[in-house]
Amino acid sequence: MRNKAIALLTIVCLSASALFAQSTIGAEVTSLEHDTQQGTYNSLVQVDSDTYLLAYQGLDGDGFIKTFTISADGATVTQVQSLTHDNINGLYNSIVQVDSDTYLLAYTGQDNDGYLKTFTVPADGSTITQVAVLEYETDLGQYNSLVKVDADTYVLAYEGINNDGYIKTFTVPTDGSTITQVAVLEHDTYHARHNSLVQVDTDT
Repeated sequence: MRNKAIALLTIVCLSASALFAQSTIGAEVTSLEHDTQQGTYNSLVQVDSDTYLLAYQGLDGDGFIKTFTISADGATVTQVQSLTHDNINGLYNSIVQVDSDTYLLAYTGQDNDGYLKTFTVPADGSTITQVAVLEYETDLGQYNSLVKVDADTYVLAYEGINNDGYIKTFTVPTDGSTITQVAVLEHDTYHARHNSLVQVDTDT
């Protein structure tokens, strides 16, 4: 029997001293149980000053995207909108902001293939609209880590076929209307799970 993973958004307040003192721990302010069935493989991004966008795997393994408003003091967390964008699979999510109302999601979908999708989300989080989709890997696309390089370029690290490590680049216009693969590198021919990719400077 599969373990039940309850989805919680928890707001933690850190004082300035807590950042430097090992003995000090941030205090929980509030939490919201936003999904009572399942909430795994979360990726969270800020939309504006009080709005946040969450991609995760929910009930029956489906892929969900939700918006929330969180007050400046962290005292309230309110779910605004929800979209089931994949009714088969929604694993290993990694979401980044394209521009003020466009977002790019990398995730593992049907047959454990790799997918990229764009969505438009206004600043208030009132709607979530899927725009474009690209199946970027037809053999295996897991453990995604997605980073924005510049205004229209994105780099993705993931585990591909035979569990090898791959890095791919894509171009996405600011309106999210298309997703185009540019280049690919198989950087590890043995094993490449649990990826974490960060930008060093404009081209590193």
